[in-house]
Amino acid sequence: IRTARAAQLTPIGSWRVWLILAGRGWGKTRTGAEDIASYVLWNPGVRVAVIAPTMADARDVCIEGESGLLSVLPQSCVKAWRRSTGDLQLFNGSIIKIFSAEQPDRLRGPQHHRVWCDELCAWPTMDAFDQLWFGLRLGEDPRVVVTTTPRNSDLLRDLLVREDVYVTRGCTFDNADHLSDVVLD
Repeated sequence: IRTARAAQLTPIGSWRVWLILAGRGWGKTRTGAEDIASYVLWNPGVRVAVIAPTMADARDVCIEGESGLLSVLPQSCVKAWRRSTGDLQLFNGSIIKIFSAEQPDRLRGPQHHRVWCDELCAWPTMDAFDQLWFGLRLGEDPRVVVTTTPRNSDLLRDLLVREDVYVTRGCTFDNADHLSDVVLD
C-alpha cells in the first residue's frame, strides 16, 4: 500500500462492484490482492471468494504470485494455506477460497462477504459471474472487485452502465516506475 497510486486504493463510498479495467502491468493483481488483504484483516471471520479463469490462475497468480495474497498478507496473519483445496485461513478466522470460472457450479452453496473476480474478460463463459451473486449475501455490504484487461463483451458493456459500479481505468504506462524498460519499449 505504501507504493500504491491513488487509483489503486479501494474507493470510498457506495458501490457494489469495483471494476478495474487496465492494461497488462498496471498493477491489477496487486490491487485486487491488497483490497482483499485489507478487507480480511480488518473484518475477522469473513468469507471471501477469489475467482479466476482457471484454478491454476487463482492459485498461481492470485494467491501465490509475486503480487498475490501471500505476498501482501503479513506471514504472521496466515494460519494455513491449503494448496490442494484452495483454502487460505487467517489468524482471525477469515477464510479465502479459490474458484475457477470453468466450474461455475462450485459456486452453488458457498456464501461470501466479498468476491475478487480476476481477469473476468478471459473467463470461458459468464456463468460463474452469474452464480457468484447468489452466494454474495453475507454481511451488511457485500461487494465484488473485478480486475481485468479490457475486452469487448456484453458483460463488460453491462457493467459499465450500472450505477452501482465504480470504474477505474488505467494503462501499462501508469506503472512505468515498477516495470522493465523492455516492457515499455
